[in-house]
Amino acid sequence: MLTISGLQIEQYMAIFMFASMRVFGLFLTTPLFAFRALPMQFRLLVAISFAAYMMPVISSELIPNPGSITFFASVIELCIGAFMGFVIRLGFMVIDIAAEILSFQAGFSFASTAFRDPALDSGLVGQFLGLTAIALAFSLNIHLVLVEIILSSFKTIPVGVWPDAWSSKGVMELVAASFRLGLILSMPVLLVYMMFNLTQAFLGRTSPQMNLFSVGFAVSIPLAFLVIFMILPDLKIVLERSLENPLQLIRQGVETPNAR
Repeated sequence: MLTISGLQIEQYMAIFMFASMRVFGLFLTTPLFAFRALPMQFRLLVAISFAAYMMPVISSELIPNPGSITFFASVIELCIGAFMGFVIRLGFMVIDIAAEILSFQAGFSFASTAFRDPALDSGLVGQFLGLTAIALAFSLNIHLVLVEIILSSFKTIPVGVWPDAWSSKGVMELVAASFRLGLILSMPVLLVYMMFNLTQAFLGRTSPQMNLFSVGFAVSIPLAFLVIFMILPDLKIVLERSLENPLQLIRQGVETPNAR
């Protein structure tokens, strides 16, 4: 007859709770799962399912005394998963920067420039490039990489312990690298619209009778679609480069034995 003591039940419940918190934190912030099409209840259900799946491979040594677990340790577990998703979000910031520059140059964001509402979604260009980047991330199996990383984190990171490698310096370096890659991806946009503005200025000086406002708006929007078709073939390469450093930072925190 199978007998389970009260301490074992308490230990299993603690493992299940902390695994759910860490996975749910990842689902809260990573762009692959944290979008409005997925309701919060569905993300919570998936996190609980993942935690139940990972319980057999999680060592009980990571929770030496389940009775001494505090609320602070639960918050740290949630923050560990949220940090993983946030770092991946910094990699996707490259696409957001390029989309904002293209929207501003093409005239799609005049209203948001005059009245910026944080509650509103990004522009059409940002939504299109963002969904394209998410689809490319799934095609690159980034979601499977994240599942593998968070599974291995339960083998190396004890409960309630924050890794040393996940520091503010590493986050700031990721922000700088993402901004740099975003500007590189936006170079075709800036070059094309610089030539277009120079052409408009030349026509304005040589043909004063021409209404440049009507002509400029009529040409700038089709020009935006042309630029999008120019940058789409390189979007996968840029996304791979932008996600290399975030994944490397996450792996450093998972594989580093020293933690505090």
